[in-house]
Amino acid sequence: MAIQLQDWFCLKAGRDNFKPSNIQDSELILCHYQLVTDEILSSIEQRFAGKEPVKMLLYGDWGVGKTHTINHIRWWLEQRRNDYPASVVMIEIGDITKSTRFNSIVQPFMNKMGLATLIRLVHDYMSSVGGVIEGLKSADVSPRVAEAFNKMLIAPPGQTPPQVVQIAFDYLEGETKLPGVAATMGFGPPLTESVDLYSVLLAIGVMHRKVHGHQLIFVADEATRLEAVDTDEATQAHWVNANKLIFDDKNKTFGFIYTISGKRRDLPQAIFEPQLQNRLGDNAFEMKNLEPADVNSFLNGLRDAFVDRTRVEQLVGDGTISAADYSWDQYPFTAGGRNEFVDHFGRAQENAKPRDITNKLNDVAFVAAKSSRRLIDSADLRRARM
Repeated sequence: MAIQLQDWFCLKAGRDNFKPSNIQDSELILCHYQLVTDEILSSIEQRFAGKEPVKMLLYGDWGVGKTHTINHIRWWLEQRRNDYPASVVMIEIGDITKSTRFNSIVQPFMNKMGLATLIRLVHDYMSSVGGVIEGLKSADVSPRVAEAFNKMLIAPPGQTPPQVVQIAFDYLEGETKLPGVAATMGFGPPLTESVDLYSVLLAIGVMHRKVHGHQLIFVADEATRLEAVDTDEATQAHWVNANKLIFDDKNKTFGFIYTISGKRRDLPQAIFEPQLQNRLGDNAFEMKNLEPADVNSFLNGLRDAFVDRTRVEQLVGDGTISAADYSWDQYPFTAGGRNEFVDHFGRAQENAKPRDITNKLNDVAFVAAKSSRRLIDSADLRRARM
């Protein structure tokens, strides 16, 4: 019979191995506890206390836990909606080249929300303020953007939208190749300027706040790809200006969180130019690789969340697991195996990231199971080339 880590190491229902899921496990803080609770979540609380939108940057090595953290932020806000009313729209940044402009951010956010949701939002906003164009322009939304959103009123909510409304959606996404009929429908030149593309997010944020009574927080995951735009001066300036508008104190409407893989000194200017650093202030948070004590804590968190202790100790009781070698504090390792596993990441600090640790934990667990050992020992680590 094929080896199943779930059965061999008494994992709880729904757990196939030792890897956490960003969605399923979003309520867990398995590492970086102090940073997440005392700094990142505290920053969010402080923003709400001052009635300001959430704006921050999370950075650190690939696999260090940034995506898990933003999923935890979303979960945290959902659990405290009465005290911290907000909705989160999250995307992963796609392919970026040196000529890619800010519409590459706007487009996936709009697609994530969907045309049907935006049509409903525009109608509800119209009911609240009496005039879409006037209301949005008074909130500093550019006129072309306000007029394009106004065209969505043509589509009754819940029905198939006419062509002009689909064109309006594409236009607001920053599409540069619209059908020839677009000009006769009142659409001007494509939205290419940073202020107009920023205005699309601003308009959505304004309408959301008016209709739902709370802020919308856009989350763009994996901005590492923005390194490409730094090679073109004009494109870099375009991104810098868009991000200045987002992070400026004048934007009191919508929140924005970037995550990016990299060291502080290597972050793209498009997202971390000196003026952007100034606007972010203390809200740029570095998520560092784990120290040995943190690796131990991370392993403990995984064990407590993923392993059925009662089943383990039943196996200890019937002799399947050696009582002399077993300790819940060390599980699923022997004491020697746990120490050597942690020491490995102490020596290879560049690999001491949650993703690498869980990958190696699954590797050594498989090696132990294949050798019919219920506890991972030092020999299993060597067989797994640690």
